[in-house]
Amino acid sequence: MRPGHLYNALFIWLVWNGGRFTATFLKDVAHFSDTLVGLTFAIQVCISALLSPLWGSMADKLELRYPHRGRAFMLGSGVLLATSATLLHSVVEYLSRQEEEEKLLGIDTKIWHMILRVFFAIGQSAPFPVLDGMTLAFLEEEGSSQADFGKERLYGAVGWAIASIILGPFIDIFGFEVIFGFALISLAYFFITLRKFAIHVLRNASLKGTSNTDGTQMTELSHSPKGSEEIQSSDKFLQKKSIQINPDSEEDEHRPLVSNLHSDYSMLSFLIVMFGTLYGAGFMLSSVTLAMGMSIVESLIFLYFQELGGSNLVMGLSVVVTVMFEIPIFHYAPNLLQRFGPGKLQQIACVAYVLRVIGYTLIPENHLALVLFLEPLHGITYGCAKTSSVEYAARLSPKGYESTGQGLLATLTGIGSVVGLAVGGWTEQIYGAQEMYRGCALTVSFGLLIFSLANFIQGDTIMIRESS
Repeated sequence: MRPGHLYNALFIWLVWNGGRFTATFLKDVAHFSDTLVGLTFAIQVCISALLSPLWGSMADKLELRYPHRGRAFMLGSGVLLATSATLLHSVVEYLSRQEEEEKLLGIDTKIWHMILRVFFAIGQSAPFPVLDGMTLAFLEEEGSSQADFGKERLYGAVGWAIASIILGPFIDIFGFEVIFGFALISLAYFFITLRKFAIHVLRNASLKGTSNTDGTQMTELSHSPKGSEEIQSSDKFLQKKSIQINPDSEEDEHRPLVSNLHSDYSMLSFLIVMFGTLYGAGFMLSSVTLAMGMSIVESLIFLYFQELGGSNLVMGLSVVVTVMFEIPIFHYAPNLLQRFGPGKLQQIACVAYVLRVIGYTLIPENHLALVLFLEPLHGITYGCAKTSSVEYAARLSPKGYESTGQGLLATLTGIGSVVGLAVGGWTEQIYGAQEMYRGCALTVSFGLLIFSLANFIQGDTIMIRESS
């Protein structure tokens, strides 16, 4: 069993706990306005952005204490908490109907639903940075390139598509209440998959003799790549060294190596690494502005499709079309990274996004089927953006800190998502969806322009922090 099976189960779980249908779910069940929907998603993303690096850091530390089990425990804890929040929406609805008013214990039900979305966000902030870290560690342990991350991630795209096309017709027929039953089914499937994966990893570790009962590891390494300064194992403290390297190179020789996994590699260290050069700052700015735009599409696009007269079945089909283009991108991610590098993939993702959202604004009412011709661009955007950002952070993360690096990446892009959703929901209600999506196109274009200029001025260079 591979991490890809966990991605498949996780994305099925995510869809069956609302997924892209969450916005319409909140309008139908919780009676939220467009502004409140946008604000709710902004709060959720803000919480996820703040907690993702903490979940990742805790998972890494627990993994040190309980090898091949610590991250799995944190992953399951987050999923269980988020599912509980989803199911409690049904309790709020049932009790409020008994009182025949939109209040529960004298408090407006909208507040209760908002509180539950907060708890859902707390739980949801764990799975992705933790699973990304688990996957990167898994690939490294088996001797595979971290560029193979996309091949594992494509299983999630398949699960996302299958779950969406199944859920859409059920919502059309039975209403949004079916989500509660699907949430329970997805929870059971996820934990069965997680248990099988944990057993598989432990068995392999035992066979290889790599499992360490006290959870500590010591690696004494020295590395002298041609044309660069020597990278040696360190003690507790890290010193900054500026090295100009090509982040779009397939070579992994410049990746920071840390001899003691209890070393103090702080969040500040990661931030300095990511923003240490003009190229790095431009890349991250583009990632943040793209996250602003993508968060609006991921969270609010079904509200716009609803305005255009689309059914939940067509909405589910739009996800399937998207995934059809994500899958080959994730499958050929190593080849794409070798040919283009993270920077070029980031630029491709931005261009595809701008073309797609402008196309959304040109679709006439009651012709939602036309959106199926634009959704392939979303697959290109998501596949390229995810591949480039994960690879960029992975190449800068010391061994043993994979989840921490991915968690910080989630925080930085989460900042963009919070701003995008907060402004997007308000803009949609005041000025309409078309103006909002045109504004998104301008925002992403701005980030793309800055990154392209940085790339032109300085070239593909980053600064790493390494052991000394």
